[in-house]
Amino acid sequence: MPPRLPISLQHALMQHSTPESRQLVLGLIQAKQPLTVQELYNLAQQRHAETQSSSASDAPVDNSEQPIIPSMRYLKRAVLPALQQMGRVEKVHTKQDLTEEERDALKAKMGTKSKRAATLPKHVELWQWQLKVKQPPQVVKEKPVFGKEVGVDADWSHLNRRRLRAREEKVRRDVQWLKQLARARQEDTVSA
Repeated sequence: MPPRLPISLQHALMQHSTPESRQLVLGLIQAKQPLTVQELYNLAQQRHAETQSSSASDAPVDNSEQPIIPSMRYLKRAVLPALQQMGRVEKVHTKQDLTEEERDALKAKMGTKSKRAATLPKHVELWQWQLKVKQPPQVVKEKPVFGKEVGVDADWSHLNRRRLRAREEKVRRDVQWLKQLARARQEDTVSA
């Protein structure tokens, strides 16, 4: 049995997620997604209890072993942000419709004289975690620039102001000429 760390060092370890905790959370999300933080924590605690009960039948009971995810704070502040920063999971906002049984259960928890119980919404808004969907990179299709052959969209930054103005005026004239030429070609194809 490894020796336990002092409280001061345990706190330092809790600031960073461990690979085991990240793998556990990824496995839980892959099995059943999307999940709220509360659902993730409950599933992690169930998994820890299952491993404790299966190992307890083989060896003497040792309750001093910490679960992989010891607290909700560790899950929310260390594990999920690390996975989000890696690009593995994302937080999504969803709306779920409440069934009549769920609404009745909420009203019972609030009490009969509660003003909020009388105006319960039909849906609940939740923040849930799911695996990040990898989207293929979008290829930006460039429109062909009209007049590129006469200098539109060219870099004239090496010219001084006088020559730059003259070059821009020359390009503008050439573009007008190209437009007239294109119009004449269109009229020629229509008449033919």
